[in-house]
Order: sequence, then structure tokens, then C-alpha cells
Amino acid sequence: MFFSELLKNKTKENAKRTLKTYRNYLRIAGEEYSPKVTATYSLEPKSAPSSPSRQTENMVLRRVSAQQELEHIADAINRLSDANLSQILVERYCRLRFKQDKEIYPALGYSSSEYYRLLDQALYEFAEAYKGGELLAFNLGDIQEICGS
Repeated sequence: MFFSELLKNKTKENAKRTLKTYRNYLRIAGEEYSPKVTATYSLEPKSAPSSPSRQTENMVLRRVSAQQELEHIADAINRLSDANLSQILVERYCRLRFKQDKEIYPALGYSSSEYYRLLDQALYEFAEAYKGGELLAFNLGDIQEICGS
């Protein structure tokens, strides 16, 4: 095997960090296109009435970027090997209201130990599926030896 070992804890942390952004992106993607009303004291010329303001342009770009990231996350969750794994990630990271694990696993019918085992599996599979494995972390020791030889 080209990579000697998957760094499981680092991979799991990468997956968690990405999934934890889901609620933030959800709020950004739903952001209104209403510019803020503030007094501007500037020597720059005002934009033409037909062109969008820089603030509106930035808001649109943020919204589109957030929507794209939501699609990447949803695509990776939908590609997990088992619908139960997908359900665990959705309940844990993708609901608008945050729930603690102790609320989630009894509602899904799992024991605590079974839930955490499945959660770990779901996080690894998510890391593999997200943007072609972008979240996977490997021990690169063997590669350095191969390249250095």
C-alpha cells in the first residue's frame, strides 16, 4: 500500500471540523440580499445606480460559496455506505438546533457504545467521501523514505 497508515484521530478531527461548519453555512446561505444602511465618508466615487454595490456583491458571493459547501457536505453524507450512518451525522451536525449525543442515540435506538462506534465509522466514511478524500490524513513516513531513496 502506498500510504502506510491512516491517521485515524486526525482524519476524525478533520471530518468533525468540516461538519461543525454546516450550521454556519446554513445560516449564511439563507442570508438576505439586503444591504446595510450606514453613512459612508469616502473620496471614492459612488457606483453607478445600475451596478451592484460591493457589499451586495460580497453578500452574494458568500451565499453562493456557502451553498456550494452545503452541497459538498450533503453529497458526502449521502455517499456513506449505510443510511444509519448518514442519519447519525445529520442528527449530530446538520440539524438547525444542536442536540447533545445523549439526546441523539436513544432517539435513534442505539446504546451509547454502539452510537459512538457508528459515529466513528460515519466520520471516517465522510472523510473519504468529502471532495474525493480531502479530509483523510496519512502518516507520510513511507513516502518520504520512498522519495528520499
